[in-house]
Amino acid sequence: MAKQMLVNTIDEEESRMAIVENGKLVEFNIKMAVREPITGNIYKGIVRSVQKGLRAAFVDYGAAKNGFLPLRDVSDEYLDKDGGLHTGREVFVQVVREEKGAKGAMLTTLISLPGRYTVLMPNRDSKGVSRRIEDEADRKKLKQVMDDIRAKEGMGFIVRTAGINRTKQELLRDFQMMTRLWKEIRKKADGMAAPALIYKESDFAIRALRDYFTSDIKEILVDDPETLKVMKNYCRAVSPRSVKTIRLYKEEAPIFDKYNIEDQINAIYRERVELKSGGSIIIEPTEALITIDVNSGRSHKRDAEETSYRTNLEAAEEIARQLRLRDLGGLIVIDFIDMADRKHIADVERNFKEAMKSDRSRIQLARISKFGILELSRQKKQSTIQEISYTVCDQCKGSGWVPSIEYLALNTFRKIKREAVGRGASEIEITLPTDVASYLLNNKRSEISRLEQAYDVSVYIAGSTGMARTEGEFNIVKRVEPAPELAQAETEGNGHQEKTDEKAANQAADNKEKPADEQRPASRRRRPRRRRPRSAAHAANDAESTSSDKREEEAAPSAENDDIPVIPEEQVVRSAEEPDDEKDKKKGIVRKFYNLLKM
Repeated sequence: MAKQMLVNTIDEEESRMAIVENGKLVEFNIKMAVREPITGNIYKGIVRSVQKGLRAAFVDYGAAKNGFLPLRDVSDEYLDKDGGLHTGREVFVQVVREEKGAKGAMLTTLISLPGRYTVLMPNRDSKGVSRRIEDEADRKKLKQVMDDIRAKEGMGFIVRTAGINRTKQELLRDFQMMTRLWKEIRKKADGMAAPALIYKESDFAIRALRDYFTSDIKEILVDDPETLKVMKNYCRAVSPRSVKTIRLYKEEAPIFDKYNIEDQINAIYRERVELKSGGSIIIEPTEALITIDVNSGRSHKRDAEETSYRTNLEAAEEIARQLRLRDLGGLIVIDFIDMADRKHIADVERNFKEAMKSDRSRIQLARISKFGILELSRQKKQSTIQEISYTVCDQCKGSGWVPSIEYLALNTFRKIKREAVGRGASEIEITLPTDVASYLLNNKRSEISRLEQAYDVSVYIAGSTGMARTEGEFNIVKRVEPAPELAQAETEGNGHQEKTDEKAANQAADNKEKPADEQRPASRRRRPRRRRPRSAAHAANDAESTSSDKREEEAAPSAENDDIPVIPEEQVVRSAEEPDDEKDKKKGIVRKFYNLLKM
């Protein structure tokens, strides 16, 4: 069965393209509307700094982070007479690799504009044939056609693999279209101040035709009428005879479900890929490189060498396919199963190299080492499929690991103990994920109770189902120290107390001689205390305490004495001789609160 290209753009949030051969997914690309790719875009930028030690310059092209421009990728037209690049120089730059993490985008001034059959290089005076075209007869024929195409001085081009078996008129038409596009870009840039975007990479559907449409694809099905028009118009301009290949998909079932590739697409995002032989490969991208581990799985064969050989051969083909589907780039390390036979090792190397020939990206391969390790470098053009579709996990921050319930509960208990013992907390209110709070209340109840009794602290623990595993809220109320005046009064002894009593008696006598309206007690301003959520037992106890306080205030005589300092409420310290039954009552409230949480 011939290859088919399926284009799914019916949903405005997402555009997808798949190439299927004999029911198997061989190529895949995706674009999310919320993450527009910038690879291939051309900007008018300003050189902000030149770092000779890095042999690079940093260019402001309008993004949040300045782009990284290697000096080797600076065109001669931007260099000074002494061959250097100075700060403040305006340059045309193209994004080669998108920014990732703390790294800015990789830029180049050596612009390239890819067409259907050719790639225009506006500031390089050279002609060439794609390195992927290995047949000498095809290369010789294309070079003859290239000699007949006259390019403007200082402008070069390369013939792409899609140019094989194309006529001189088709190649010339594509080259002229790219030349006109470059003139429009330069004209637009003249009237714009840097930094600014002056050219945006082609539409997703056009890129699918330009980069993936080859002669062995006999049918292109599109599920959106508007996308169908765009693709047909592009084909009329560059390859009129291919227009009839593009058709509208009209069936009710989703196009990818119709061709049974949705499950294959979902498998792209998984770490583990199963092999038919029973083995598997594990793909793990990291910040520095991508590791791929080949496992043999279970085998009933007695010959371990033969099992390793067969599994490695199958894994080599599947790894090449997964690199294309996931669009993994950069340094890649493959750990094959150990083999002792040198012929087997050579066969696996050859099989993998052959499988990588259909890859559109530039590849550099090493040999399998004595430890079974094969290293390769694959050109990284854009974000991986996973980076486009997924976001970093809020809980694990991309590591794939989160703390266990026990670990979080013990960390919380240590913080409770630290606040109670070393930092003088009087109340500790904690809101935790439900499972962590339940573990504390069920497994650390006795330890928390001992802390409360030993250090006169109240601990309140509540669970929340809406919290992530690593979240938690702590509200610590510190124990208030006595006011300096009050502390001094307590240390002066009975002599000071007698003087105070004498002053109070004199003041009371004076008050009897004053009019009634002058005998009102002095008002005290009190800052409102923050209200905290209480359980039902706390509310009942507060109501009883409030009524009792009111009765005591009504029974107490009013007095006014300017010599007695007014102590703010938040600085009043409770007497150490507080009745034991009151303390027991408070501890009972805490225990009731725990029981309410557990119910």
